Amino acid sequence: MTACLKTAGWLGAALPMFAAMIDVTPAQAQSSARELPAVVVDQPTRPPAARSRPASKRQSASTASRRAAQRGQTTADAAATAGARAETGTGPVRGYLANQSGTGTKTDTPLREIPQSITVVTADRVTDQGAVTVQDALRYVPGVFADAYGPDSRGDYPRIRGQDPNIYLDGTRVVNTWQFNEWRPDPFTLERIEVLRGPASVLYGDTSTAGLLNLVSKRPQAEAFNEIGVQFGSFNRKQMQLDSTGKLTKDGEWLYRFVGIFRDSGMQTDYVPDDRIVLAPSLTWRPTNNTNWTVLGTYQKDKTGSSTAFLPHEGTLYPGPNGLIPVNRFAGVPGFDKYQTETGAITSLFEHSFGDGLKIRQNMRYAHVEGIYRSAYPDNYSNPADPFLDPQHRTVARWISSRQTTKDSFTSDSNAELKFATGAITHKALFGVDYRGLGERASSGAYLDTTPFDLYAPVYNSVVPPTLSPEPDLRQSQLGLYAQDQMRLGPWLAVLGVRQDYVTNNVQGSPTEESKATTGRAGLMYELPFGLTPYVTYAQSFTPIFGSVCVVGLCKAQRGEMVELGFKYNPMPGTAINGAIFDTIEKNRLASDPGGSQFSVQTGQVRIRGAELEVISRVTPDLDLIGAYSYLDARVESGDNIGKRVETVPEHQASLWAKYRLTALGMNGVTVGGGVRYIGQSWDGTDTLRTPDYTLFDAMIRYETGPWRFQVNATNLADKRHVTTCLARGDCFFGIGRTVLGSATYRF
Repeated sequence: MTACLKTAGWLGAALPMFAAMIDVTPAQAQSSARELPAVVVDQPTRPPAARSRPASKRQSASTASRRAAQRGQTTADAAATAGARAETGTGPVRGYLANQSGTGTKTDTPLREIPQSITVVTADRVTDQGAVTVQDALRYVPGVFADAYGPDSRGDYPRIRGQDPNIYLDGTRVVNTWQFNEWRPDPFTLERIEVLRGPASVLYGDTSTAGLLNLVSKRPQAEAFNEIGVQFGSFNRKQMQLDSTGKLTKDGEWLYRFVGIFRDSGMQTDYVPDDRIVLAPSLTWRPTNNTNWTVLGTYQKDKTGSSTAFLPHEGTLYPGPNGLIPVNRFAGVPGFDKYQTETGAITSLFEHSFGDGLKIRQNMRYAHVEGIYRSAYPDNYSNPADPFLDPQHRTVARWISSRQTTKDSFTSDSNAELKFATGAITHKALFGVDYRGLGERASSGAYLDTTPFDLYAPVYNSVVPPTLSPEPDLRQSQLGLYAQDQMRLGPWLAVLGVRQDYVTNNVQGSPTEESKATTGRAGLMYELPFGLTPYVTYAQSFTPIFGSVCVVGLCKAQRGEMVELGFKYNPMPGTAINGAIFDTIEKNRLASDPGGSQFSVQTGQVRIRGAELEVISRVTPDLDLIGAYSYLDARVESGDNIGKRVETVPEHQASLWAKYRLTALGMNGVTVGGGVRYIGQSWDGTDTLRTPDYTLFDAMIRYETGPWRFQVNATNLADKRHVTTCLARGDCFFGIGRTVLGSATYRF
């Protein structure tokens, strides 16, 4: 598992919220100018099946479009009723196919004009597939191993193209790779989840060759929409959720939204709760058609434990003399184990347009997160080949650990978008500066408890909590300056970008570590007249390494580069077929010193080559399909494990999801869906342990009548016992068994 990146502190200074606030003329201030267009959705492409009831005028545009199939409107009629206009890169999307994205270029750009692999998981897709975490929502995305470490209660840890991505929210960093007790956004609070595959440092700074996830929050909409729902499901899950949006003033100058979640639940692992409270109010001010300022607030409290038991190879990957360990086995201490994260955050999203030529944006967020992480887990690491204390291979020693953290973070991204022409070449230029400041105060303690713990017939006795000692305060900052130009000359499109980053890391009592890097991206596309756009892209990444000491001093940042050759094909409205082959190299990976010292040398290099194919299509007005395939060959090219496969990277993955409305059978309002997911074999990092491949099946059935929606989802229908990965360090991770989720939703 990737080592935790040491983060550090929030530098108290913040960029001004409105560096370029523009005065408006009296004419712009008139209410007629403020009667703004309704919520934005993507343009209709196909009429859904007819039914009898017209849509209510109070529905939001996204909802009106979404429900047109049930209520007798064509999509075009629904859009007209709601006063909708073209889709934007942050707005709602009807169905599964998004046309615009703001993640790949930081400008609102059609996906077919971005020379890099991007998948947009829409809110409709999240609902249909019954995803309850961001990780769940990525199961049908090519190149993504969504459940790489099983159903983890501590966070979302998917792998993209064999590496670990950072997670962004509304364009700025919200989660660092493999940090714990961090804010974990709920998919019900999101409008879309965007997966950018491949290096993205040219726009986002410190990221790996994996790319990133960009989560887009639900924002206030002009048309009134209200939804309240309940969920019941496996592991005694009970949840209530609500979403309400609309105008605060008649002219639409002020809009509001409120999203709330209240959950009381267990998890697959015994004694582990999964309780959550989310309160997310937001407000939008639109004084003119050219100015938009949204402020989002969030309070979230998650109370759970460690659903990952960190069980040994024997008994999980293969049976021992005592058989197999149950998948619900809890290896901790009831009453002691705890994973609690409490988050308070406020986000500002500002945009002003000076007409067609110039637009400025500024996004910023402050978040305060407090966490408690107490856990007891088996000591598989002292002797991975035989961690047992007894000849019968039943008992193990356990580590007892505890850590409390307080984190403050401030992120900001300010940019200006300028459109102009030089002769026959049109330009969309972007110039920006972003900043991230992180601070962490923590205390921790741990010890090895050698009292035998029976993994097959556990007796849960109390333990002595570790004595907590203060850790040195951590502070980290990153400042990036970037520039990008999107150019067009007839059917030719090009994207060029460059960035300079300055990163500092300070551990109290230690010298300040500094790192800087220049990264770039160059992409070229050609639009063929029948909807096919091939492209080629070269992109770079960098990831600073803090707290690691090399033989020659401080370690250099890890550097990566990628060449990607792909295509984007839209053979008909409502259909997108995207494919890519790529070659990625990551340099400066850490390796042990051949001289036998305790320091590291940076000779490690990994090469990941692969191919991806994705199909998203509304085949008929009643049938939607999502298909994905990916192939990855990830190997170590230097260091101790030269020639070995990178850990936790399935060579092959394939998936297919279909949703069908039964209108042709006269069963109006009934929709059925199903999916199959194949995950190929993977390895432990030393080519010693092989995790077998497995195939899982999912299903959905839904009935809609009037304002009501009733739905049942089931994942892993066959309740197949499977292990997602095993690591050479000594532990394995169970995948989730059969899970059933029922919901009832009332919309008005």
